[in-house]
Amino acid sequence: GAEFRMAVAGPACSLVIGGLFALVYLFTRSTIVPIAAMAYWLAYINVALAIFNLIPGFPLDGGRVFRSILWRVSDDYRRSTRIATWVGRGVGYLFILGGIVIMFIFHDWLGGLWLAFIGWFLENAASASYRQVQWREGLYRFTAAQVMTSDCPVVPPSATVNQLVQEYAFTPGYRCFLVAEEGRLMGILTLHNIKTVSQPDWGVTQAKEIMTPVDRLKVAYPDQDGLSILEQMDESNMN
Repeated sequence: GAEFRMAVAGPACSLVIGGLFALVYLFTRSTIVPIAAMAYWLAYINVALAIFNLIPGFPLDGGRVFRSILWRVSDDYRRSTRIATWVGRGVGYLFILGGIVIMFIFHDWLGGLWLAFIGWFLENAASASYRQVQWREGLYRFTAAQVMTSDCPVVPPSATVNQLVQEYAFTPGYRCFLVAEEGRLMGILTLHNIKTVSQPDWGVTQAKEIMTPVDRLKVAYPDQDGLSILEQMDESNMN
């Protein structure tokens, strides 16, 4: 699928670049030695980077390829992601173990520490990815109707900020207000809107002046899952 192609693209580009530098090295190694030396190291670095990224440990490109294959076989995105993150953590622990072996058996402290650091980085990245999957799964289980605030008080558009703060925000602890007149919703007011008004102006600033008008509001449906709502809010730069 699309994820497979995107994940393969990175290592493939590194291999192509590494191959081009390898050709430069072959054509210049006996004539222009400084350029040949530079081309050799650039080829080595790019090929090594491609091989490293192809390790089947999520969230590396190789882990994403592995997940896309599991997803294709099982048709279960979340389970495939969990398995890929477990493999990623396992690869990280193997690198850490390898680093310890190199340090204490082969007495190569620098190489061992470097390998252990890479393993620590992989394990942390995989763990963070797994926590994100759990978090997304948790959001997916809840609907808008389950997590929404349903007791926002209705206030008239002429209500001043001072009235809202004194009568609602500080006493009962409300954090949102429906601005309506004669049963018609005009907009929504939150504490974020109120914070835009300096305190000396609270007595003269009305709700209708700082509210978010109804035509600018984003809509979430009662049975819409929490994850898609959060993604929608993120796309709209809402909090």
